Amino acid sequence: MNFRVGMPQALLHHEFGQLWMGFFKSMNVPVVESGATTKSILDRGTVLSIDESCLPLKVYLGHVDSLLDTCSHIFVPRIVQYHPNYYLCAKFAGLPDIVQNTFRLSPSRVISPNIEEGSTAAAMQAVQSICKSLGLSSLTGQKAYYHALAEWRDRPQQTKSQSMKAKVAVIGHSYILEDFFFSQDIMSPFLSEGVTIVTPKSIPNKKMYEVAKEFRNDIYWQLSAKLAGATRFFCRQDDIVGIILVSSFGCGPDSMVNEYLEHHVLRASDKPYMILNIDEHTGKAGLLTRVEAFWDMVERRLNP
Repeated sequence: MNFRVGMPQALLHHEFGQLWMGFFKSMNVPVVESGATTKSILDRGTVLSIDESCLPLKVYLGHVDSLLDTCSHIFVPRIVQYHPNYYLCAKFAGLPDIVQNTFRLSPSRVISPNIEEGSTAAAMQAVQSICKSLGLSSLTGQKAYYHALAEWRDRPQQTKSQSMKAKVAVIGHSYILEDFFFSQDIMSPFLSEGVTIVTPKSIPNKKMYEVAKEFRNDIYWQLSAKLAGATRFFCRQDDIVGIILVSSFGCGPDSMVNEYLEHHVLRASDKPYMILNIDEHTGKAGLLTRVEAFWDMVERRLNP
C-alpha cells in the first residue's frame, strides 16, 4: 500500500475515533493520529480559520494541518446525525468541504463518507465509500467494520473514581472535556482536593436522551440535547454538590443553550453552578482562579 490515512484527533474523534481506527487497522491500512492538542496546533488552526469559526473547528484545522505532510489521505467524515430526531451543527456536515477548501486539497485526498443516521444500511454505504476512495474491496471493508464495531462496543467504559468528598459534575462536549489541553485546568483543582468529577460520559446514552426529551420542543441540535439531558440528570442527583457547564466561545448552539439551561434548569436547582466559556485566549491562571473560587464556595456551603 502506498497510502497512509490521517486521523485528526479533534471534534467527534473523541466519540467515534477508536471505531474507525479499528476499522482501518482491520483492513491493514496504515493510520496516523495527529496526537494531543498543543499550543502550536491551536495557533496554526487559528491562523487557518476565519474569524467567525468556533474554537473546536480551529483546533480541528490545526490537527489536519499537522497530518498533511505525512499522510496521503485525511479521514473527515460528513456527519449529519447519528441519533433519531436530532441533527448536528452544520459544521459537522460541512467539515469535508471546509477542510478541502482551507487546504486546497484534491477531493481524492479527503475520505469523507456520509454518516446521516445510525442504521446498518447507512454504515455500509459509508464503508463502501471509504473502500472506493482507497481502491479496496467492499466485502473486506464490511468484515473489517463489523470486527471493529464489536471491539469498540466491548471497550472498557469510563470507571467511576472513588472519593471521600462529594461529586462535582463537569458538563460539556466530548471534544472539550476529553481534550487534555483544555480540560486540565478545569479538572486539576478538584483532583488535587480529592473531589470526584463526573461528566456526561458517565451517564448511559439512553438515559441521557430520555431526560433530554423534556426539552424536545426547544432544543433540536443533538449535542445540545446531550448537554441538556446531562444537566437535568445531574441536577436531580443528591450526591452532586456543584455543576460546571463548559462551552467554547463562538459556538452558536452553545450560546443559546447555555442561557436556556441557566434559566430553566440551573437556577431552578438548589445546586451551585458556574458557566465557563473558553477560547484560544483563555489564560491558565484566570481559569484556575475561577475554578478554585467555585470550589471554595461549594465547600463553604457544605461546611457552614
